[in-house]
Amino acid sequence: NMEMSYDQFVNWLCTSGDITNVLLAVEAVITWINYQYKPYGKCCTPSQRNTLLDMIAGSVNTRGWLKLPYSLRGRYMRWFGNLSQYCGSEGEQCGYVEVDCIDTCDKPLTFLSGEGTLIFHFKPPGVTSCKRPGHCGFILKTVPSAGKLRTLELCTDSKDYDNTPVHFHDSIRAEKMHIFCFDRNNTLCSLSWFGWLHSSNASSDEMEWWDEKFFKWPPFEFKVVYLI
Repeated sequence: NMEMSYDQFVNWLCTSGDITNVLLAVEAVITWINYQYKPYGKCCTPSQRNTLLDMIAGSVNTRGWLKLPYSLRGRYMRWFGNLSQYCGSEGEQCGYVEVDCIDTCDKPLTFLSGEGTLIFHFKPPGVTSCKRPGHCGFILKTVPSAGKLRTLELCTDSKDYDNTPVHFHDSIRAEKMHIFCFDRNNTLCSLSWFGWLHSSNASSDEMEWWDEKFFKWPPFEFKVVYLI
């Protein structure tokens, strides 16, 4: 419910059974803040934002959430801040790995408005030796949704991998993925960052406003943080 007040959102973040890891918490905060900040909206105050960030940091310990990979340390998320406090130390084993995409785009919102695919190189856990042609990996494709923007879907049909540089392993699961894009300044944006733009009443003018104001440093690269 994007119409929740700040107090309602804090209560939901603390008690919701849907928030089961740090990335879901981060994405929930960013989506709610950006909905509040949409054109003609009102963003939460810096003090309120800091309270939300402290709550997530506390939950990493109290709820036993896995830390993010060290490689995300120093990455910045707009309106959220640095991810360092949620990351493991160098060499520390954590429950996630970063998966890089070989494709880029100039405007993420434009990409999510039409048909498109993203190809990732990824050897899933348990696959120690693979002699199949090409790279181990997976493909995400845009599919229609109820909103203005399309959503991304994991391709599991072998036909989707014909004439591509990757092949698919059945052990790869969509529910283990958190999808981000980042610009040349290493500012991360989760797909849920677009939040309210997924709603059916988001106008084309509003999407252009976001494209011009916040996606000014192409090319954008995509990345998946995968739960192993």
